[in-house]
Amino acid sequence: MVNARTYLARMNNNRKKESWQSEHELLKGAEEYFKVNEYSSIEYNKKFDEGSLSFYSPISACKRSGNDEFDHVLAGVTRAKITDSDLRFFGYLESILYDLMDNYEYTKLMLITDSLSYLPIINRDEVSVAIENMMEDGLNVLFLNQRFSYAFFEKFGDMTKPIPV
Repeated sequence: MVNARTYLARMNNNRKKESWQSEHELLKGAEEYFKVNEYSSIEYNKKFDEGSLSFYSPISACKRSGNDEFDHVLAGVTRAKITDSDLRFFGYLESILYDLMDNYEYTKLMLITDSLSYLPIINRDEVSVAIENMMEDGLNVLFLNQRFSYAFFEKFGDMTKPIPV
């Protein structure tokens, strides 16, 4: 077990504040995450339009149980750099989250971001409150670095607790 802050600090070791990953790099890292964690049916630009909001998820994948039924689908949304409270983005993310919850059974929203976003998410009140509220409603967060290391969180409180490595 390693403290989450320590783990993320190691993920960001030798990275400069200007070395944010591009959306392409985040998508590549998310694809690796899905493969390592036995997700299947990885799709790019999947359209979700059953609710009042129509949007394209840059990457999504499903995890199947042993009997070929879906355990769940993760619909990813990328945001490389989270540093300040970007209320417009959080409003957009919240709209997608609730639309998925209301219209897609077994589907969860996953925010895919650079591991450099960890400290702003934890330390900036407006950002942490927005993310924490959405995570209570089902948002997952995937932090990635340039070496394909990752940290995946389903609960906001777990972002400061020890995590298994």
